[in-house]
Amino acid sequence: MSIDERPISTPLPFVRGWLRDPVGVGLPFPSSSATARRLARAAVDAAIPGTGPVLELGAGTGAVTEALIECRRAVEGIVAVERDVELCRALERRFPGLQVLHGDALDIGTVLSKAGLASVCVVVSGLPMRAIPSDAAGRCYSEAFEAMPPGGAIIQYTYGLRPPVDPEVTGPTFEATFIGREWRNFPPMGIWRYRLAG
Repeated sequence: MSIDERPISTPLPFVRGWLRDPVGVGLPFPSSSATARRLARAAVDAAIPGTGPVLELGAGTGAVTEALIECRRAVEGIVAVERDVELCRALERRFPGLQVLHGDALDIGTVLSKAGLASVCVVVSGLPMRAIPSDAAGRCYSEAFEAMPPGGAIIQYTYGLRPPVDPEVTGPTFEATFIGREWRNFPPMGIWRYRLAG
């Protein structure tokens, strides 16, 4: 099935997900297609070839998933983690062949272990990290880095001006690099790349 033949994403499942869990979802509308494309490009640029699929945390309705496919990442080379059951079903319908893991991405080590997934090439995070306690955010990042080879990266977006996960107070020290701001998003979105320090 080509991208043009896929069902079009509608905001309704995302809004219903937000109504069920506003803190877990963040804002009541998904990121723009322009933001999704920038996130996908940053992820593809940072991916370590031959080390596993792209891991997408908090896939929502699949805007970034679609952008990754447009960047020539095969759908079988993407693993989406989503804790909202309705959104999981919507992703499976929209992207046949996509591996969708239902679970809490903040506990990503357990989610990956249950799925038997030992290695990923890059992580793209749509989690609302600014609304998550720093210890939980740091643990999530630490477990994500454990699933990547040395040099692995987490691509994260945020609505704030500062790094969404403080690189100084989250267990292992992270290096946060600002990639850029996407103004074609409401509200404007900052994109960051995290790597392990040292």
